[in-house]
Amino acid sequence: MIASYQELYENGKIDTEHLLIGNGFSIGIWKDFNYTSLYERQEDSLEIRDKMLFEELKTTNFELVLENIKKAININQIFNYEINELSKSYERIKNALIQAVIKVHPANYETRLHTDIELNNTFSIFKKSIFTTNYDLIPYWLHIKLLKQKKEINDFFKKNGKEYLNFAPVRNDNSLNLYYLHGGLHLFVNEENLIQKVKKEEHQFLIDAVTESMSNNNIPLYVSEGKWEDKLEQIESNKYLRFCFDALKRSQGHLTIFGHELSEAADKHIIEAIQNSKIDVIAYGIYDLDRKEAISERIKSYFKDKDVLFFNSRSFHDSIENLINPWFGDKEQMRG
Repeated sequence: MIASYQELYENGKIDTEHLLIGNGFSIGIWKDFNYTSLYERQEDSLEIRDKMLFEELKTTNFELVLENIKKAININQIFNYEINELSKSYERIKNALIQAVIKVHPANYETRLHTDIELNNTFSIFKKSIFTTNYDLIPYWLHIKLLKQKKEINDFFKKNGKEYLNFAPVRNDNSLNLYYLHGGLHLFVNEENLIQKVKKEEHQFLIDAVTESMSNNNIPLYVSEGKWEDKLEQIESNKYLRFCFDALKRSQGHLTIFGHELSEAADKHIIEAIQNSKIDVIAYGIYDLDRKEAISERIKSYFKDKDVLFFNSRSFHDSIENLINPWFGDKEQMRG
């Protein structure tokens, strides 16, 4: 038997200070969500030379490859070398990225997702920080939902005298702080070398604003799936990602982890950040209940000097709703 998150909270074992979410969180909101590598989705559409660039750079990250092509184009122009093939490759790879993003977030995604987003109150119950390693748009939508509810949430993007939202690393101790540890599809580094946030503005859907931004050569700032060493290298090379990662390392108190495998191969940088933080209590959600003993032993081995608790991920959403609205459980029983 494994406790529900509600039981841990009501028994005073976990406080809702910090939350770390992974891909399981997005799948939990929309069951059809298929969060695989963007590169894997479009690899077959790329020409051999395009794929060779990814192989040469030892990456599946479109941003890194496109940035290197840009540099190559600039260098060739200085020496008056032909850039036609490089430009064509840039356009092919950029368009492959756009198509991959559209596949992750179909055109009718926001319409289909709207009800589930409106029903999800996960962000509402946490007080200090939301850390996400997802680069999809679901945390963005939940952020907007809180703003509509007049609740303070800070994603560290302000206008700062510009015409657009850009990274402003000013913390507000009175707000819930949202950190995209691996970047997001709605973030990019602009021509002024500032990290800019895409806004929906005149578009009906946010995904349309994102794809239009990409078509204008604003390549999303995101850390793709892969080895943890590669992810950490990308994080350390960008001031926004570094800021978010440092915030995780500086965290203290209670941390809830939901929808995150925390594998050593892919997530060791996240594990070490938590190990080195002042987090003293961790509540980790287990989805595969048939393997709960093996999973709990693995997670406890990471955090030997911390109090590690476990809860049933499958009932996490209901636990949140019950804590926010005590009548929720009665309604669910009546439906049953």
